[in-house]
Order: sequence, then C-alpha cells, then structure tokens
Amino acid sequence: MTILLIVLLVIVIVGLVGGVIALTVVFVTGRVKRSSANAIDTAFAPGEVLRSDPMANYFGWESKGGKQVRGNGALVLTGQRLWFRRAGSSEPLEIPLTAVTGVEIVRSHNGKSVRQDLLRISVDGDSVAWWVREPKVWEGHLRSLLPR
Repeated sequence: MTILLIVLLVIVIVGLVGGVIALTVVFVTGRVKRSSANAIDTAFAPGEVLRSDPMANYFGWESKGGKQVRGNGALVLTGQRLWFRRAGSSEPLEIPLTAVTGVEIVRSHNGKSVRQDLLRISVDGDSVAWWVREPKVWEGHLRSLLPR
C-alpha cells in the first residue's frame, strides 16, 4: 500500500510541476507577443508594415558567433528596412534593404538550429538569421523588394 501511495504522490507532483511550467510558458509567450505588438504599433505608421512576426526567434550575426544574446521579439519588414526588437531590449536592429546582399532559407545558423527553416539575410559579408512563421513567404517578399 505504501508503494502505491508513493507512486500516486510522484504522479501528482509531476503533474503539478508540469502544469506550473505550462502556465509559465503561456504567460511569458503572451507577454512577449503583447510587448512586440506594442513595439510595432509605436515604431511604425499605419500601412508602413508589409510583414511582421511578433515572435521571431533571433539567431544573431554570424560574425559574432555564439557569444551574443538570442531571443524572441518583433521582426518587421517595410518597403525600406528590416527591423527587429528583441523582447527586453530597448534598441532595435535596423537593416536598410539597400544593404541586403542576399536572402536564403537555411536549417541552421551560428551552429544553432530549431530543426525548421530559418530566414537568413546577408549584409556586407555578414549574415543574420531568424526563425519566423512562413519563412519562404518572407524570403519571397524580401526578394521582391531588393534591387535587381
């Protein structure tokens, strides 16, 4: 009887811990989405945003290697620039489209992968990547805006 009680107790504890973790993830994700949406609304005029992803996962600049802060945030494409603000950061990364030398879909960047396609942008001999929803749509949209 005591073994059954111990097993039930372990099951209850694991369930509670799993529930707390799930609620934390939902809460944090919702907060990042709201923060990103507010950042986009504040930084851009109505109609300026061509494409956006409030939960883009930043993989960083290739030249900086693994010693940089990755994270989720708002990625925005306008007719003139690609803009990213990581959640918790006050300074956005801005890349003028005139500086972009290439756009491609890759499976990893800087030795990191999420086992899904990533959007990689080449700029002046360097590159930066994000996981975004619909990376091929982003790629096509970016290519259509680049000088031929």
